[in-house]
Amino acid sequence: FPALLAAPLFALAAGDGEVVGAAGRLNPRAIDAPAWAGDTWAIELALRPEMLVRREFTLRPLPLYPGIQRDLALLVPVTIPAGDVEATIRESGGALLQDVAPFDLFVGRGIPDGTRSIAFRLHFRSPERTLTDDEVDQAVDRVLRALEQTHGVTRRA
Repeated sequence: FPALLAAPLFALAAGDGEVVGAAGRLNPRAIDAPAWAGDTWAIELALRPEMLVRREFTLRPLPLYPGIQRDLALLVPVTIPAGDVEATIRESGGALLQDVAPFDLFVGRGIPDGTRSIAFRLHFRSPERTLTDDEVDQAVDRVLRALEQTHGVTRRA
């Protein structure tokens, strides 16, 4: 396999320093690919069974009912860590809030000095029924009240 690779060639080492494989760009003359295809990269690993990490996992059934997402763009004081804001969202979101994830950060024009805009995606779902927009809107209102009372965070207009 390494003979098919063009320089530079990369050796892959396990935690104990043992070389377990090679990776690199394939020599274009060693493969049957059209000229327009660009570079082709390959990796080869030779792992012994004892090198593999075995992990326990749990299967869960797929949800029966759809979820509802809400995106919140928030004006957050620069002194408040985003993790604290996320924790408050999780605590105040109620039992229907399944997940929270930040997805945007903006500082600049249109954002007041001393603040930044952080956008979070909130995912709501019930295992027993389809949620209504009104239920989710009430949960979002609860989250916004908690954020303002706890951190002085407001919704970005």
